[in-house]
Amino acid sequence: MNAKKWFFSKKIWLRGGIIGIFVCLILSLFYLFLYFPLIDSIQGSAMSNSFLIPPLITGHAFPLFSTFIIPYGWLCEFTEPSCINWAAKGVPGATPWTLETGEQGYCVEQIMNPTSQCAEVSEMLGFWGLVILLFAIYFVIGAGLTKIYK
Repeated sequence: MNAKKWFFSKKIWLRGGIIGIFVCLILSLFYLFLYFPLIDSIQGSAMSNSFLIPPLITGHAFPLFSTFIIPYGWLCEFTEPSCINWAAKGVPGATPWTLETGEQGYCVEQIMNPTSQCAEVSEMLGFWGLVILLFAIYFVIGAGLTKIYK
């Protein structure tokens, strides 16, 4: 059975949902391969935030920003200490600390972070979760619109 026959054999709301998914996919490809490269070539590093409005309205910016949206706390334990305020000389209350470069000093203030492996898994789950959610939203919009207007 060819694709056209298969498509038209489905219920109207399912066809609308499939069309919605294709619209979402086409917009994704447009933003990734035309819109963002074109804006980057025209504006360079001085790109205005106003250029993010179209992808934000269509929802396609959210998977790209998933590292800022999805918190690590729902998946990862914060077990690795990280020094955010370092001093070369002893400060009262500071703990001895060795930088990644091997330099010895004292950590005045430290925070706990998730392991890098857990953070990567969390970022990937957040990204793909938002991608699936975006496709589902476009499916529901397409199915709903065809149900209303047909």
